[in-house]
Amino acid sequence: MSIEVPPPIPTPARAWPALVRVPRVGRHWPGTTRAAVAVALPALAGIALGHDLAAATATLGAFAVVYGEGRPYRVRWRAVSAAAGVMVVAAALGAVVGSAVHDAAASGGSALWPMALVLAMSVFVAVAAFTVDALRIGAPGAFLPLLAVEIASALPAAGVPVGHVVAWTAVGAATAVPIAMSGCLLRPRTPERAAIASAIAAVDAFDHDQGSAARRHAAVKAVHAAWQCLHDAGIAARDHPLTLDLLAAQDRCVSLLHGSAAILDADAEDLSRRVPAPRPTIRFRLGRAAHLRGRSALIVVRLLVACPAAGALAMVLGVVRPDWAVITAAMILHQGPDRILGTYRAVHRFAGTVLGLVILAALTPIDPNGVALVLVLAASMAGIQAYLVRNYGLAMVFITILALLLGGLGSPDDLTGVTRDRLLETVIGVVVAVVVLWTVLPMSYRRILDDADARVAATIEQIDAAPDPGEARQLRRGLEFDLHSATTAALVAAHNDPEWTATRWPHHHSLNESGYRMLALSGT
Repeated sequence: MSIEVPPPIPTPARAWPALVRVPRVGRHWPGTTRAAVAVALPALAGIALGHDLAAATATLGAFAVVYGEGRPYRVRWRAVSAAAGVMVVAAALGAVVGSAVHDAAASGGSALWPMALVLAMSVFVAVAAFTVDALRIGAPGAFLPLLAVEIASALPAAGVPVGHVVAWTAVGAATAVPIAMSGCLLRPRTPERAAIASAIAAVDAFDHDQGSAARRHAAVKAVHAAWQCLHDAGIAARDHPLTLDLLAAQDRCVSLLHGSAAILDADAEDLSRRVPAPRPTIRFRLGRAAHLRGRSALIVVRLLVACPAAGALAMVLGVVRPDWAVITAAMILHQGPDRILGTYRAVHRFAGTVLGLVILAALTPIDPNGVALVLVLAASMAGIQAYLVRNYGLAMVFITILALLLGGLGSPDDLTGVTRDRLLETVIGVVVAVVVLWTVLPMSYRRILDDADARVAATIEQIDAAPDPGEARQLRRGLEFDLHSATTAALVAAHNDPEWTATRWPHHHSLNESGYRMLALSGT
């Protein structure tokens, strides 16, 4: 049965719910516990063995543990190991550049030296954001590596040599891997069960509010995420009980959409009784992103405009270290080109920073040091893990505390000056990021959607013309990826320009429906 009338154009979440809502994501205490232990264990062990407070720098390597959460243990160790390596590189870059800037300032060098840090952070986050967007890694994306660069750049001024920064970061990174894998012996299928439970919960929520486009989209998205989790676990193609549970949830979701489990979702997303294909190879995904008209390139362009501008403006206004302005702009822009959602992130960034500074002011009289400082850092890391995906504003509270305490290895000596500079830099970063978001290539979402739909059409033609079944199978796997890209592009366009998107929506919907029908008929 074909769908004659396209579904309504999706709308973004309303501002107030988007800003204050803290979605439930099942049990999150195991992840927050792992994050806290990954920070506390190497740092406390270093202090107990007679090392100075520089052992707390292991926190930078501990950031890697976050990248394992939600992933099956079969692939978790690889994800955390890769993130651990990136954290060490990020810390080394930050410490080297930060040391050069500090030495230049101490010797009366040029006042322009801090721009070296600004440029290093800008290039680093541009490369990291491109990679994260191309590979569809998702939150926290490029944020924690850039935070590692920013914090490490401040440590030489606090008396920590570059070698110590790198060494302790490596210790924390190495510790993060076994901590991330700590649950595999007792409950080896917990990530897969959690993903399926999330899918079932999303379908239940849709069942209770079938008129909600947001609930419908969330259910489809959760079912797809659960399938990717089972692919990573190596059980998606087997007659495993968890696979059967997910198929049942998928059938129920499609039945809610159409009264039948045999046809496609009205939003042209892939829901029928077939197992979605696993994500394509890294090479394929990077190749799809490596063109100047795509969303990944747009993110890079905006970052390379906003980050140097924010840093330079902070220096002009008298801020000694402009890195907070850079990271503020970068964190608003690096997660995607959606101007509406990006503006929400800007509000979260400002409000979270202000509240974090207030709490830091309350901690300063206590002056946490030694073991107490490590415990505060561990609690802050647990807070980051708990809220980074659920509510960026709340996560920003803990990020501010962790960054300022770790960057100075204790409470700031001049709390008033630090608070003033951080607030000024936050305002600069937010303003610059929002201006860039709305003015640099402002109509790019149109080109991105047109290109994404054109890619889908071209892949469909290639499949029709493919003489070899093996080649057609690979093309169909690429088609599924391209369809998801087109859906994402359509959502961004609908959020930013519903009137224009309405003129493209019937064609986009028809094209996606054709693509998913081809996948359903092929059984791939």
